[in-house]
Amino acid sequence: MRAAVIRKYGGPDVFRIEEIREPSPRAGELKIRMQATSINPIDYKVRKGYLIFLSGLRFPKVLSSDFAGIVEQCGEGVEGFAPGDEVYGFTNGASQGGALAETLCCKASVASKKPSSLHFEEAAAVPLAASTAYQALTRIAGLQPGMRVLVTGATGGVGHYGVQLAAILGAHVTGVCRSSGEATAKALGCDEVIAYDREDFRKSGQTFDVIFDAAGKYGFKDCRALLTEQGTYVTTVPGPSAMLGRVLSGSKGRKARFILANSNDTDLGLMRQWCDEGQLKPLIEAVFPLSETRQAYELAESGRIRGKVVIQTRI
Repeated sequence: MRAAVIRKYGGPDVFRIEEIREPSPRAGELKIRMQATSINPIDYKVRKGYLIFLSGLRFPKVLSSDFAGIVEQCGEGVEGFAPGDEVYGFTNGASQGGALAETLCCKASVASKKPSSLHFEEAAAVPLAASTAYQALTRIAGLQPGMRVLVTGATGGVGHYGVQLAAILGAHVTGVCRSSGEATAKALGCDEVIAYDREDFRKSGQTFDVIFDAAGKYGFKDCRALLTEQGTYVTTVPGPSAMLGRVLSGSKGRKARFILANSNDTDLGLMRQWCDEGQLKPLIEAVFPLSETRQAYELAESGRIRGKVVIQTRI
């Protein structure tokens, strides 16, 4: 099968399109005929070698965690799926990946039926980013209807789902993005938009029950004063600052937390429902063929995109 592989850590130029051995499903796994994947920050962090303690030194590697495709074979003991099912989900991108290929084998537990209203390229843009936003807002921050939420990176890969999901869940949403993205942020569901190239949201004088730093560019120290007394700051970057903030904030008063999403049918099922109802929509900047994986990553890492960059993996 064809795959975009890396044989060393480095920039986007390390990708090579090669023929490699097609995997076979083990017990509890699905073999999926891949149709599309999308790029997440964890994918290029792995490629750069930033997560070498998880990804290791064994090459070649096939990266990418998001998948959308068709079940080709079920491993022993798999229930709830059958060949021909259209599925989506995400693997552990730091230690497994595998979606930048024509075929993927993964645990059945990380897969779910694909939203019927989305084509494969759209579906591939949903799993990790939307699950991250949903789990950050609900499991970590305990979002309730009527709460005031601020989302940084409101038009970004994770942030654009954060805005939509916070609105779906009944929150008042303030988005932070570049001024050129204001109209997009409002269309996604923002009640208010603060353009960071015109105004510093940290000086707005507003307070929020939840600050979701989907951009991962602001620390708890910067945002603490904007939280209500029992407010929660959640970041997508579990770095030293977030970890220290969690220790210092404890369980009472203003809290600092970080999110590491997990793929499960319950959450992906909710995403499927909201997508099929038209409430949740993936925002896609561009779609590339597998042969242009390098170009896709260059764009995704440019920092100037809205939504997600998708790669078609089918021939």
